[in-house]
Amino acid sequence: MAEKDPVDVLMHAFNEFKSANDENLKKRDALLEAKINNASKALDRFEDVNQKLVLAEQQAKATQEQLERIEELINRPSAGITNQDFAAVTKAFDRVMRRSPQDRDRNDVETINKYANSIVKADDVSAGYLLAPPEMEAAIIKNLIETTPMRALATVRVIGGDSLKQPRKTASGSASRIGEIATRTNTGDPAYGMIEIKAPEMYARIAVSQQMLEDSGYDLLAELREDATEQFAVKEGLEYISGTNASNQGEGVLTNGSISYTASGEAAAITADGLMDLIHALKTGYSAGAVLGFNRSTLGAIRKLKDGMGGYLWTPGIANAAPNTILGVPYVEMADMPNIAAGTYPVIYGDFRRGYKIVDRIGISFQTDFTTEADNGLVIFRARKRSGSAVVLPEAIRKLKIAVS
Repeated sequence: MAEKDPVDVLMHAFNEFKSANDENLKKRDALLEAKINNASKALDRFEDVNQKLVLAEQQAKATQEQLERIEELINRPSAGITNQDFAAVTKAFDRVMRRSPQDRDRNDVETINKYANSIVKADDVSAGYLLAPPEMEAAIIKNLIETTPMRALATVRVIGGDSLKQPRKTASGSASRIGEIATRTNTGDPAYGMIEIKAPEMYARIAVSQQMLEDSGYDLLAELREDATEQFAVKEGLEYISGTNASNQGEGVLTNGSISYTASGEAAAITADGLMDLIHALKTGYSAGAVLGFNRSTLGAIRKLKDGMGGYLWTPGIANAAPNTILGVPYVEMADMPNIAAGTYPVIYGDFRRGYKIVDRIGISFQTDFTTEADNGLVIFRARKRSGSAVVLPEAIRKLKIAVS
């Protein structure tokens, strides 16, 4: 039996959804609600494809920029590291990670330390930690970009110092009309402040059985890379949304007090008018690169919304190899955004590349602990990285608040 065309499946699910929802709007019915939910679940199956369509270009660009910066820092003249050295570091790192500190080959440790000393400052690697080889760090960064939407949407800078400092305009001058020979008075000068994004430490704990370490065919580096990526991605993803900018956390887009909001128009519900107002409230200069962000539950609610002409706000775009849109705007799923409820901010909209910045301090390091879980036959690995984030241009981003006004 021939496999169905995915586009046909999607459009069939969308038509089923519209039909059931249209009828349910006229007469509320439990069976129709169930039919709507089933059709919505069918549409959800295509959201992973949609996410890739929306983020493909941004992810490719972000990956290239960040890996080039890592390569630039590694290959600077003062480093003096060759490709042969990279290969030697990777092999030495694999051998060292499998052995307790007292059993490690001194030459392997010296190879890793030589690489580390040429790349990062002494305080980048805490006592007992060893710097991961460059290809392993590059792979972790690449995987983080692919699993954390904000890393693909925002501007990311790889730094060699403790923080990133950049000027931020806090006031603008204003032009004025004047006669030919009239006195030119001061119309106000631009004012600038300084924003600093620090890169505090983050760590992940990974447990591996001693028996697996003793198996030479076991790809230890791949295991460490995948587990570290997963844990870092979960923590970073949450901070990009709701980080407090205190207690060594990054600043989230929902906690920044300078980002303006648009009210949904209802005390406890999302509305079509509220979404339209949100999109139109963003300055035109930021709209070309803007996307919407929300979680899967909010997407389900938005799919049911119609405009004043009876058309659905959500439009499938996969038939044209284009992403799905809401009011013509692409969207991404951000799992850590809150659900729709009174007083919450379930939707964010903006040009995140201009409005939000992430900094990574070069150097991801690992520590082995053969003692803590030895009685259980486990070896503990701790992965350490330094990163931070902050809103740098609040006017490039807006959020939707579930409220009457």
